[in-house]
Amino acid sequence: MLLSLAIYFPPSQIKAGIIDDVSKSVVFLSDNIPVEEVINGISYDVILKNHTNNDMMIKQNKISGSGLIVTSSNICYLVTAKHVALEMSDNCTVIMGGDKNTPLQFTLASLVGQPNVHWFHDDTADISVFPLPTVTLQSAMALAGRAIPLGMLESGTNLPSRDDFVTALGFPLSLGAQGQFYPLTRESKVSSGMLNDDKGYFFLLQDPSVSGYSGGSLFDAGEPKVEVNANSVREITPGAHCWGFIFGNYSDEKGGKMCRVTPAFYAVQIIQKIEKTTRDLCQ
Repeated sequence: MLLSLAIYFPPSQIKAGIIDDVSKSVVFLSDNIPVEEVINGISYDVILKNHTNNDMMIKQNKISGSGLIVTSSNICYLVTAKHVALEMSDNCTVIMGGDKNTPLQFTLASLVGQPNVHWFHDDTADISVFPLPTVTLQSAMALAGRAIPLGMLESGTNLPSRDDFVTALGFPLSLGAQGQFYPLTRESKVSSGMLNDDKGYFFLLQDPSVSGYSGGSLFDAGEPKVEVNANSVREITPGAHCWGFIFGNYSDEKGGKMCRVTPAFYAVQIIQKIEKTTRDLCQ
């Protein structure tokens, strides 16, 4: 049974606990990939042999990363780093938080519930988006209330003040996804302006990243904005803002490291492009 996910997921409007609130939208991704060795330009799988019974198996490495569930126009999207998405098969493991922080585990294929849905990768930047145009009943229940609106992602080249702390959310070394679902946080401050190289625009944090944070989202808690509209009705906009997604470390030959972040506007552009393509096909 497939359901079109036509539900809006409002974030908390209270600053207190806002990082805990947005952490409900964070997901853990993992998969096992064969270990390969290249000999004379030819790639070979590495085979392990049991000396006791001569059984053989392909050697595999477990890879993992972090992601974020975003919603726009009543459709959910999974956002992560491109170098994470490229390693994930349709049967990769997706874990999100359930009631009382119980881990809910899916395969990517079972989450979306239909074939021929694929990742959309930015041509240059380290960012990818997986649309969830339809979901199964089970995954719809898991997603309910856990996707943040697209408007919480920075759509331009603005950066937070270097005086303010920002928080990375993810699963370093695969911690926080088993037993109790609790994405780990890591605070830092922005150390650069918007930079650019052959992998697109990026900015740096003062502190290094940790393996497993790749694809994790970078938030600040912010202050909720209270405005009075033309009808004298107070409108509250949540202060939390997603500035980007963790790429990895920017390092030198002597071991110095700073965390490299891909700006969130790349994810916004991909989602908007998907929506435009969908509208054009429906006309």
